[in-house]
Amino acid sequence: MTKAQFNPEEIRRLNNEDRMWYVKYWANYVRSHPDEVWSRQQNVIINSQVRNARSCKLSAEEYLRVKGRKP
Repeated sequence: MTKAQFNPEEIRRLNNEDRMWYVKYWANYVRSHPDEVWSRQQNVIINSQVRNARSCKLSAEEYLRVKGRKP
């Protein structure tokens, strides 16, 4: 059964379960690994997000409009 076959409440419940699992997983990982290890990994993610944002050709307002949100 795919997520598309569930009702919206079930999809939200499953997403929340997934999100909570990941929060607990990451909290355990941070507690069980030295700061130097996990902070280096976070640095890679953050730097890639910054590079991606800088390469975006849309302004913040245009991006929000495309997403259907008001600036």
